[in-house]
Amino acid sequence: MKINPYSTIQSASSPRTKPSSQEELMTSKEKKDKIEISSEALDLQLSKQEDAKRAARVEELKKQIESGEYQVNAKKTAERFYDYWKQ
Repeated sequence: MKINPYSTIQSASSPRTKPSSQEELMTSKEKKDKIEISSEALDLQLSKQEDAKRAARVEELKKQIESGEYQVNAKKTAERFYDYWKQ
């Protein structure tokens, strides 16, 4: 293998081409990046937020039950059962 001291790396690589017209230059400046999130990804994000809220509520209820502060609302429970069986 011979090394040629007279050739440079820049001459071996292809030169960058510049936009040939003003119109091409303007369109390249106007382009912007976009991010699109699919509906499935949005649903997944929302479900994770709901799971976090639900987990926080469950922890709160566990603490209330352990400390003996939790009171069951019999009327509200009966209404929910009625609505469920009415469907």
